[in-house]
Amino acid sequence: MKHYQIRSRDKHTVLFEGFFENFKTCLETAVAGKAILNHADLSNRNLSNANLDDAIMPGADFSNANLTGANMSEAYFKDCRFSGAALYNTCFYDSNLTGCDFSDASFGATDIFGTIISHSRFSTLSCFSLDFQAVENMDGCVFKNRDGRICRMSRPPLVVKGLGRKPIIFMDDHVKAGHNILDSKRLLPLARKLTNRALKQRIAG
Repeated sequence: MKHYQIRSRDKHTVLFEGFFENFKTCLETAVAGKAILNHADLSNRNLSNANLDDAIMPGADFSNANLTGANMSEAYFKDCRFSGAALYNTCFYDSNLTGCDFSDASFGATDIFGTIISHSRFSTLSCFSLDFQAVENMDGCVFKNRDGRICRMSRPPLVVKGLGRKPIIFMDDHVKAGHNILDSKRLLPLARKLTNRALKQRIAG
């Protein structure tokens, strides 16, 4: 057993501490005990398969953390930092993710059903594997392109694959091929054709 501390982002305040087998167990115990973990510094931690169900930790820093397979459902993560985090098979079911920073985060089979992700920020193409249709609210979400341009994403984007090496992504005001922003006026009619074709195939199938 080793002594572990969960500190705030300013590094000065100890939010929770004790003797545990590892840091993940320390955090799980803190969450289960309803400890106040506002602005907790969890950056660069290996939290794979951690059970953080019902966690209340607004403003926590998960930057570059490994959250693969973590259960983060029905939790309150308002204004948290997930920049650079690994979020493969992470379950955010029914959680509040308002104002979160997902810049450079990696997604894959990530569950966001019933979440509130309004005013959150994204920057990786893997975010388009997320089922945005399943979220409760995504008002004010944005995608930061590699060239620094900000694309509004306040409703589920239409992602079309199979037309080239890169997916075609139809957002609020922009159309992108991968990270390249295209002429949306020319491509919006294409989006309608593709949508109609998909509907016809679904009906025929």
